[in-house]
Amino acid sequence: MNMNVSSNRLPSLDLARILAMLMMIAGHTFFSLVNPELIDLNSSPWNWWNFLRGVTAPIFLTVSGIVQVFANKREESGKLSPATVHKRMKTALSLLFIGYLLMFPAQNLYDIPYISKSIIHTFLSVNILQLFGITLLLVLLEFVLTRSSKSLFRISLATGIFIIILTPFLQRINWFQILPYAVASYLDPTQGSFFTIFPFSAYVFLGVSIGTILQRVESTKRLDFIMHKSIIAAPILLVLGMLISFLDFNVFNNSGNLYRAGIGIIILRLCCVVTMFYITGVLTKIFKKYESYFIFFGKKSLFVYVIHMFILYGTAFTPGINTFFAFQLSIPWALFNILIVLSSTLIISYLINIYSKINKPVEFLYRASIAFYLVYVLLI
Repeated sequence: MNMNVSSNRLPSLDLARILAMLMMIAGHTFFSLVNPELIDLNSSPWNWWNFLRGVTAPIFLTVSGIVQVFANKREESGKLSPATVHKRMKTALSLLFIGYLLMFPAQNLYDIPYISKSIIHTFLSVNILQLFGITLLLVLLEFVLTRSSKSLFRISLATGIFIIILTPFLQRINWFQILPYAVASYLDPTQGSFFTIFPFSAYVFLGVSIGTILQRVESTKRLDFIMHKSIIAAPILLVLGMLISFLDFNVFNNSGNLYRAGIGIIILRLCCVVTMFYITGVLTKIFKKYESYFIFFGKKSLFVYVIHMFILYGTAFTPGINTFFAFQLSIPWALFNILIVLSSTLIISYLINIYSKINKPVEFLYRASIAFYLVYVLLI
């Protein structure tokens, strides 16, 4: 089946991105449904799962940074075309809009003046969609300011390292006392934001720097290049991360939440990222005939994320699984629901995208239903 995917993409990285998104969805499903009294995040295996949940976003964001290098093709002058700039800005702003819409705090716009302050704060908390949208705008700015892959490599690598180094210091500041709540939520995780610019945007910028290196490698040799460099980088990052984590906990133990802000933890997560790159490289070689599926779902990973939100948490018209079973299920039933959410999310995402491309009435109905849903949520 023709899945309308580009031959210029890197299947192993697309596989890494969709696996990271599926791991993220699995975590959302389980921890939203299981009775919290049945698990202890400080003991095995839940502490390991909690650590792996912290790795899913870095994998997704790093791959997304790499992809930007191949997606943003420069003109002969080194500039991005106005069409490319417009497209990237549209994507970033759409992600911001969808991210906030999914957390819309009222029945409609008219109810906003009457909702409580705590609900407004929940609405303004930053999730991965908003974080990725803002970071895409910053990445686009770097593309606009540079004229070559070499200069882009330097500025993106410096930005990523700069964010990592500053993270433990900036997260000791109460930004909500300094900035408006909506802005502070991008910097301070203490009021409910899961993905703040410091440190999570660093993974995107580091991904951009990796992408500029991959861009210079012959396309047929990129997979072996990724696997070779990953197997070298993984033990180096592991040792470095463990050493710095020791310093974090024993020397700088007053620097706030080290699980969120520790430089050692950030480097250990990078170790997990490159390890995933090697694993998905091996899987891509073994299951080469499924490359088109890896690419298809890798491209649609954010779409998959949005669909799972509707299935798990519901819409303005329909309840979600969480509506009936939030924090109530036993461990086996919560695990079983992961299979339900994952399978239904992938199937629905696949069918919507395939049939909207080959069937004009379906495409029109799909777009019209989105428009109607937005009008209903905001105004009715």
